[in-house]
Parts: sequence; structure tokens; C-alpha cells
Amino acid sequence: MNNINFSLLFKVNLALSSVLFLCFLTLNAEYTVVGFILTIIGSISSVMILYIIYYLISLPFLWTNKLIVYVMTIIFILTNVMLIVDFFIFKLFSFHLNAMVLNIILSPDAFDSIQVGIFPILLFVFSVLLIIIFEFILIKKLYKQTNSNKIKLNQKLNKFITVPLIIIVLSDKSIYGFANLFSKNDLLHSFKVIPLYQPLTFRRIASKHFGFKAEKQAQYSINKTSKMNYPLEKIKINNKIKPFNIFLIASDSVKYSIMNDNTTPNINEFSKDALVFNNHYSGGNSTRFGIFSLMYGLNSTYWFSFLNANQKPILFDVLKQLNYNIKIISSTNTNWPEFRKTCYVDIQDSISDKFKGVPWKKDEQSSNEYINNIENINNNIPSFSFLFLDAPHGYSYPKDMNKFDSESISINYLNVGKNTNELKNTIKNYKNAVFYNDTLFGKIIKKLKDKNLYDNSMIIFTSDHGQEFYEFGKFGHNTSFSNGQIKVPLIVKLPNNLKVKYLNNNDLTSHQDIVPSILSLLGVKNKTNTYSNGQNIFSNEYEREYIFSSNWNNNSIVTKDKTYVFSNMPNKMFNNEVRSTNTYELIKNEKVNSKFILDIINENRRFLK
Repeated sequence: MNNINFSLLFKVNLALSSVLFLCFLTLNAEYTVVGFILTIIGSISSVMILYIIYYLISLPFLWTNKLIVYVMTIIFILTNVMLIVDFFIFKLFSFHLNAMVLNIILSPDAFDSIQVGIFPILLFVFSVLLIIIFEFILIKKLYKQTNSNKIKLNQKLNKFITVPLIIIVLSDKSIYGFANLFSKNDLLHSFKVIPLYQPLTFRRIASKHFGFKAEKQAQYSINKTSKMNYPLEKIKINNKIKPFNIFLIASDSVKYSIMNDNTTPNINEFSKDALVFNNHYSGGNSTRFGIFSLMYGLNSTYWFSFLNANQKPILFDVLKQLNYNIKIISSTNTNWPEFRKTCYVDIQDSISDKFKGVPWKKDEQSSNEYINNIENINNNIPSFSFLFLDAPHGYSYPKDMNKFDSESISINYLNVGKNTNELKNTIKNYKNAVFYNDTLFGKIIKKLKDKNLYDNSMIIFTSDHGQEFYEFGKFGHNTSFSNGQIKVPLIVKLPNNLKVKYLNNNDLTSHQDIVPSILSLLGVKNKTNTYSNGQNIFSNEYEREYIFSSNWNNNSIVTKDKTYVFSNMPNKMFNNEVRSTNTYELIKNEKVNSKFILDIINENRRFLK
């Protein structure tokens, strides 16, 4: 490099970024010794490739001396800041910066559903300031040194780092390529913690030039722009069946295992009159995909195409044909996630979501409006109403509802580690929030009974997804497909005059099954597979080998014993995992069930042209 100041600035920032890359290694608890070593090599390789790109971009401008130094300083600052942002995101959610994060940042209504806490924000601001100060002190010191000293230092650094770094990059790409070629998924799994990692695979070359037949693995990607073929046929309704009131209540982030007499006494009392499904799963591990699967009865991979097309669900078409009064009451803003452009696209006037305050306060207001809606029900017009509560998502509750003796409502998410006091306190806050929503549910049930609506109505309680507290190795939701994150309650009370012929409450059931079950009871004569990926859970033909759940980047197929996880990202489609459903531990040397994958591929293209 002719520009000695830029050369030294480049190398110091390469070292700094390398340290930040290596910090990500602390965020994976599932290393083998070999996997850990390979991840170190992969991290250094990734940062080296990034800086090679920077060098090639800057090369034509080195003659500008100070200008290129200051321009690249800004770029280095932005790079290291983004690495810090990515570190925080990966620590909290176990995924890197992606489309979902950008959606959050760019959506004005997004933070209505997200509570980060003040400490992570302060820590981030402090880190950014520290990097900026470091860079300008570095520049100042560089220009104070004599050229001869800088040249000597640069020559020493070149001799020390050039050859080792080239060897590391070549080793990394070779090791990953061969691990991929021989389907060593336990090793490939380690690389997911590395930001900006670009894999190199040899499958096509090995097959074409060396006759190597690599074992086929699941290949799957989501078509986000296809046209709709939904439903497959015109909906036909048996008009002889009398419509009944439907009350659907969902509380955000309530996992199945939290349901007990201590935390949810009102819901448990209600369940004595209802059907309790003991193996029920959400269609996604976040609100967007959980609610989508609930309202459409479709796999949540259709979200992207349906959002682009503003495609409404069949559910509300049928309810309108049956002259239902429809009401949607949501504690969170329905602009984000974009439910006004999907689930509720043609019932905008039926939505009430403008509530103020912290989550528990919004739940208080929304549940009161729901109760008022019950009070004003016209007995001559069937009613469908959906209430979405939010308090457990933000661990929010009134001070007088501190049943589980939490020390503080404020949570520092960066300190919520496994077996920490912060985690124990967070769990108490979570239980308090769930208990608070349970009291609101109890008030709703009381109102239904007071209005003589309870006995002959369908009442459903469920959740959009669960919430994990390291029981299966992760925290929160949207980080895995463990039972803590996607296994949720489903409690259904049918009208007393409606009898079902067949039911096994221990069968696997899915959010995708709820819409076809409701519509079948309302007299829809079409086969469920003409408008849904689900089944009628009240049919004597109901049978499930597995459920399907997904998010932005990954998919899961969950059986009673095993959970198959595979990516829909093109550069990660071979990074498949097989885990125990009960413990979510990796099962080594086990392949993803190809039959299930083919079934899912067909399911996820059935309603696309």
C-alpha cells in the first residue's frame, strides 16, 4: 500500500473487527472441541474476506492520502457499530441482522410490541461512542508518527499476518466445503453464530468432475412473490346449520407448560367445561407467523405471498356470508405486524387497536372493550370476536398483581443469562403477567355467563407462541422451535347443543387446524385441503404425524419424538438439524425425514399459481 497511514489504519481495524467477530463465539453453547476451533477459523476468515473487499474498493483512491483515510474511517466505524448491533440481536434472538430486523427498524408501529429496556440502549450508545473516540485517537497518533517508524511497523505486520491469514481463509473454505459434502451437520451448525459468513460448497463440482454422489438433503425455499390460487374452489355452505357465537381469546407468549392452577386458575377452571388439547403447536415462533397460521389455517410460509397480494382469509368471507357481526380487539397495533394487510384486510372497520400505556394497561382497556362488546351483542345476530392480549410478551402487570414476589419489573435483557438472578426475576415477572391476563379472562367468562351466552357459544383460548427461559437452551421466542416456544395452550368449549363424534386430546394439533375446524362446524362443505393446510380436529378422519412451524428464515417439522429444523435461506439449505422434541437436544448422525420434507413442499405450494 502506498498510503502508509491507510495501511496501518486498515490493519488496526482488521484486528478490532476480528475481536468483535470472535465475541460471537460466546453466544453458542453447543460446541464440540472441533466445532469451536473451526468457528474461530471461520470467524477470522469472514472478517478477512470483508476487509479484502474494503481494500479492493479503496485501492483506486489511495492517492488521495487523507481523504481515503477519513472516508474509510467512517466505513470502519459503521462496520464495527453494525457488528455490535448484530451481537446484541444475536444474543437476544439467536439470529443475525436480517429482513425482520429491518422491518422492525423501519416500521413506525413496531415498537408498540417490543420492549428492549434502557440498559441495552445505554450500553449500545456507550459502545458506539467508544469506537468513534478510538478511531479518531488512532488517526491522531498515526499522523504524529514519523514515516520511517510507520513503514517499519507496517513491514513487520505484513510479515506477521499475511501468510497466516491466507492459510486461515483457504482452510476455512476447504473445511466447510468438505463438511458440507459429507453432510457433517454437527460441524456446519457451529458456523451459524458467525456474522456475514459465506459458505463454500463443492457438491456440484464433486458430482460433475469426480463422480461423487453426495447424499441429498432437504432443499427448500420460500416463494415470496407468487400469485394466489386460494381457495382452490368456491366455498359451499350448508345453510341448514344454525350459526353460533364464537369468542376467540389469545394471550401473547403463553406457553403450554405455564398453565396450572397457580398461574392460570381462571383458565384452568374454564377448561373443566372444555376440550383441552395437550399437544398443540403454533404455526410459528413469533406473533406474525403464529397469528397468520391461526387466522388462515395455513402454513405461515404463505405469509410473504399473502402480504404482497393483500390476500384476505377465507374465515371472514364465510362469517360474512353467515351474517356474523365481526369484532377484532387487539392490545397491540395491527399495522405491525402487518395484519391490516393480511388477516384483517377486508374488515378494517371491525378493528379496535388504539389503546394507550404500558402493555398491562392496554390489556385492561382492550378487555374492557371486549366485555362491552359482549354486553351489546344482539341475540338475533351471530357474533365472532377476537381479543389479543399482550402483557406476557412484555412481562407487564400492575404492581398489585405481583403474586410471585418479583423484586423489580425492570429487566436488563443483556444480563438474563442461564441460572442468573436476573433470569429468575424475569420468570417471576412473566408469571405475574400471565396471572394478570388470567384475571382478565375470568372477567370475560363471568360476563358471558351473566349474559347467558356461555352455554351455547364456542369459546377458545390459545396463544400466538410460547416463551422460553433457557429450559431448552434459548431465551424468549423466535430463537428456536422448542416446546417452550411453539407448544401453546388450546382450550375449546363447544356450544352445549353441539356434539362431536371423535376426539383424542393427546393427538398432535396445530394452529392450522383451528380455522378448518370452526368452518366445518359452521357448515362449510368443502374438503379442508381446498382452503387450508389444517384438518378438522373434530372429524373421525383426523390424523397427524407431525406439525409444521416456521419463521423468517427457518422451518420445523415436529413429531412427538423428533423435531426437524431446516433453513429456507438458499445459502443454508443444507444446514439441517434433527433434535429431540422433548429436550431439543441435537441428535447426531440422524437425517431429516425426506418424506415429511416433500409433504411440506407440496403443502407450501398448494395455494400458489
